[in-house]
Amino acid sequence: MMLIQIDPSLENPTKFSKALYPWLIHQHSLTEKLKTESGEAKLTLLSQAWTKPNWWERYVLGLNEEVMHREIIMSSRQHPCWYARTIIPQSSYNHAPTFWESLGDQPLGNLIFNNPKIERTQILNYQIDKNCLEYHWLPTFLADEAETLDLRGSVLSLDKQASFCLVEILLPGLLKATAKTKGVYSKIRTPLKAS
Repeated sequence: MMLIQIDPSLENPTKFSKALYPWLIHQHSLTEKLKTESGEAKLTLLSQAWTKPNWWERYVLGLNEEVMHREIIMSSRQHPCWYARTIIPQSSYNHAPTFWESLGDQPLGNLIFNNPKIERTQILNYQIDKNCLEYHWLPTFLADEAETLDLRGSVLSLDKQASFCLVEILLPGLLKATAKTKGVYSKIRTPLKAS
């Protein structure tokens, strides 16, 4: 079974942004949470391609077969909110090709949440910086978003046998997108003074 194997010292909750921590520990769809808090969520599919396993996939996930990388940016109100990479081993893809082919350019959450065939077997959070491989997965236009970023990693299984990994790197734009809406709502709710 696939596991994300990192140094346990990296999982230090005191290091996480307090404002982003509720997003890191959210057990359901981040996309739906974003829609609720900002009013919209827009997915940009960056790439989807087969590749040989890289160092991270070999030594952190323990994979030694070809993998599909699906990389997206989720944005709201013109702010990039998170980068996500789904890592699907060839054997897991072969287990249910029609499941993966149905994904298209929709959020992964549309297929995995409320699906009785999908089970999250691991979730962990840690911070990354420019010394971490994961930081360099970001597209160049996002590479200088912040010195440190919060990461949420999940391993999920399909039919209790086909595992895949979802890595979400939260970006500073997430707070900008949700704060903007809160500001608009607060203005709407402010009672008018009698003139």
